[in-house]
Amino acid sequence: MNAFKVIFEDVKPIWEQELWPNRKSAIEPMSAMTWPFEGDPQEYDMSIMEKYEPTFIIVEVEETDRSVTYRKLVGVNSGHRTSDMHYRSRGIWVDPKYRKKGVAQTLFLMTAHQGKIEGCEMIWSLPRKTALSAYTNFGFETVGDFIETETSDSNIYVRKIL
Repeated sequence: MNAFKVIFEDVKPIWEQELWPNRKSAIEPMSAMTWPFEGDPQEYDMSIMEKYEPTFIIVEVEETDRSVTYRKLVGVNSGHRTSDMHYRSRGIWVDPKYRKKGVAQTLFLMTAHQGKIEGCEMIWSLPRKTALSAYTNFGFETVGDFIETETSDSNIYVRKIL
């Protein structure tokens, strides 16, 4: 398993076809959402798009088919700051054949490491209920109640102190 940073154009097709196939709004490199549980933040802060740069990470594995070895993309994630101290993990997807094999944990590890490099104290996300166990296995804790979003009817905020 190999994990490394890539550009948005490498992740976007996976997000469009696999993670958010029925999404109506445009898929952008990053989101303006903020962490809603400290102080009195705005739900969205468009200045995030100008202040911070996103990081995109993929995981590939080597597979062999009829004596031909090739690299297969099996997971993606991204991360970006949403404030000087908060880092968001956004858009994780793991190929169903590779789930529960450490791919999500590798993506979270690299995303959290990037947040630390950028000086953040906390990483947060808003996963679907169906993906929650991957987050809690990495040490995220839930905050608040399940909510509906554009891409799922059951999401919950999670955070992990870095």
